[in-house]
Amino acid sequence: MSLSRDSRIGRLLHFGSLYFVQGAILSYFLTFNVLYLRQYDLGADDIGVFQALLVLPFVLKILLGLFSDRVNLFGLGHRYPYILLGLIVQTLAVSLLPMVSLPGELGMYFVLALAAAVGMALYDTCTDGLAVEATPAEERGLVQGIMVGARAGGILMALLLGGYLVDQTGWPTVFLMVALMAVPALLITFMRWGIGERPIEAGFDWSVFHTLLRPDVTLLALIGCGYAIALDGVLSYLSYHDAADGLKGVGLISGLVALSMVGRIIGAAIAGGVTTRLGEQASLRLAIGLSVLACLGLSLQADTWMLAFSCVVFGLAYGFFTTVYSAAAMRLSDPRIAASMFAVFMLFLNLGVALGQALGGWITATFGFQWLALLMAVWVFGLLLPVRRRSKTAA
Repeated sequence: MSLSRDSRIGRLLHFGSLYFVQGAILSYFLTFNVLYLRQYDLGADDIGVFQALLVLPFVLKILLGLFSDRVNLFGLGHRYPYILLGLIVQTLAVSLLPMVSLPGELGMYFVLALAAAVGMALYDTCTDGLAVEATPAEERGLVQGIMVGARAGGILMALLLGGYLVDQTGWPTVFLMVALMAVPALLITFMRWGIGERPIEAGFDWSVFHTLLRPDVTLLALIGCGYAIALDGVLSYLSYHDAADGLKGVGLISGLVALSMVGRIIGAAIAGGVTTRLGEQASLRLAIGLSVLACLGLSLQADTWMLAFSCVVFGLAYGFFTTVYSAAAMRLSDPRIAASMFAVFMLFLNLGVALGQALGGWITATFGFQWLALLMAVWVFGLLLPVRRRSKTAA
């Protein structure tokens, strides 16, 4: 099997490698950065603001998608050069982070972290556009399952290995590890350069953006935003749970988040088959139900074993929902504006992440983590209303 040919396995490996490195950097953004900043006596509310600002490039990545759709970069294409540029920017920025002295150079640290976030947002939105263009309709569920699973796998590997490295060698090694995890994606991108990319200039049509106003499109986007507020808000502050707070060492704490990634991989793996059997709407309701149970479990004064079990259920619900949501977004995205339209769906998802980071930090600092988990259980249960509304709209 040659990666230089347009084959199903080649596509899956390429998309999987790009989402794997997303998982690596997300382990830093969503877990390690919180633990790293906590050692410099920053409060949960301050860290929440910092985290929310880092998500802004993902909220605004529709602009990157629009630019990619419209501009053939140096005549090299609409997708591959942007993917390569984003990977390089992310890798360089993460490599420089451990050289910054904290807390005195917090501003420089933020600039580099923001650059890494912009790099990821760039190759992320262009990967999504390429996936819409290159993936046959019958493979969309499979591709999204591979993507979500690979991202969770990247987070899982980074958390387990990174947690061990922090305890054994210190933080600089963790940043180097995250940077090096981009190597497979860089190599495969070079090997498959240009494969699957379609000429966009001939098909780009500004009027297609009117499809964004369709009720089924807007409702799906709002559901994604609401879901991300709840689950990303809870996941980022898992280390503040009473049972987790008593654990010694970054490795043990990151291990809890790693368990949620195991659940996320399982959720992504089963989402395609379950959705085929139950349908898109029923699958969304199932994901919401699992999320409510997981958040309620995390809200209890549980021991470490019950906390670990809740983390697995939490991850399963997250992986299941993300796969169903992303496959639905692929189905609704017009190929003429593939990166831009899919980026709109991801914009709402990432807007939810930013709001969840800020709101989660404030609730945790004010009331405690258990109250955060309980309130988010109520919030995600309320998402059944827009899901029901979308079902009526589709009918």
